[in-house]
Amino acid sequence: MPLAGQTLYLVGRIQGLTRRRLDQLVRVRRGRLATRPGARVTTIAFGHSATTHVLDDGRVALPPGMPPKATLISENVLRRQLGLLEPPADVDRSMGRPEIERLAGLSPNLIACLVLFDVLEPVDDRFGYRDLVAAREAARLLKTGVALHDVLDASISLRRRGGNLAEARLTEGPSGELVREIAGQLAELSGQLTMRLEQKARSIDDLLAEAEQAEAEGDLAAAESLYTTAMRADTVDPVLPFNLGNVFQAQGRTTEAKIAWQIAVARDPAFAEAWYNLAMAAEDENQTDLAVAEYRRAVQAQSDYADAHFNLALLLTRLERCGEALPVWERFLELEPSASHAATAQKAIALCRMRIQQDRIQTG
Repeated sequence: MPLAGQTLYLVGRIQGLTRRRLDQLVRVRRGRLATRPGARVTTIAFGHSATTHVLDDGRVALPPGMPPKATLISENVLRRQLGLLEPPADVDRSMGRPEIERLAGLSPNLIACLVLFDVLEPVDDRFGYRDLVAAREAARLLKTGVALHDVLDASISLRRRGGNLAEARLTEGPSGELVREIAGQLAELSGQLTMRLEQKARSIDDLLAEAEQAEAEGDLAAAESLYTTAMRADTVDPVLPFNLGNVFQAQGRTTEAKIAWQIAVARDPAFAEAWYNLAMAAEDENQTDLAVAEYRRAVQAQSDYADAHFNLALLLTRLERCGEALPVWERFLELEPSASHAATAQKAIALCRMRIQQDRIQTG
């Protein structure tokens, strides 16, 4: 396990992962997620949102207090270490880093930066032809005066939509945004890839940090406004509507909360925490079949989600669906054998087994 024994610090954010879920995944792999910079940090991961930390020459600005020998990894490398992303495609990677630098005409710092933000994805520091094409496209854009962080943002936006910098020829549009050049014509890639000026002035990370701070301090109106602004700027990340839904819920605006959580699962159908919140809302409204279905979506999306297993098992038991409840209770105890609710689970298991046996006797 690459993260075993490591102390990880995240710069920026990982799209689609709440801090709680990231912490769980790191702990499962016997690592530790640091809440602040410090000398004990051994690995620094850069989320794709952290392009504002990039300097023009390709170096990255580390948060103060970080050890200079800490290993730097990209978001995709971290996702692979967490089991959230498949390995890179098995292709010929016959070029080393010096060769890529020479053929693309880029400095070592710039190549390292493109690797750190997954524009290039070497394996064991060996690069493929697609990496070379992407590096050359980045070099061309930089030579025309496009800022490095804009090149990185464009590549990240392309990847989120299944594309790659190696496959697209980009240029600056009339208002300075990056657009695709197709047969001499300019065409927007998407609303996201059209670099909005207000997004430059205030990054998504800044908006999210301010929103979370306002939420923690109980300023729900400010949190709502900030999350809503962030959602307009980033139409992909499910964490933003999820957090907004939590703010609505705290205000007693259940209908709006459910809509926000539904947006979250529409953005990412594997967002377990949003399914869990939807299930609890359905259960509160006595929509038991819907609640069961949504709890099941939560545990399917996150098989180690103990709270979702507990709530699902409890609801199934209350509905006298003991045959379905029993394996869920057993799974909960596997996940949390020492939990405060372990005694409840053990009693429920005994009850379910008794009722299942009674049903067998009655049906002969």
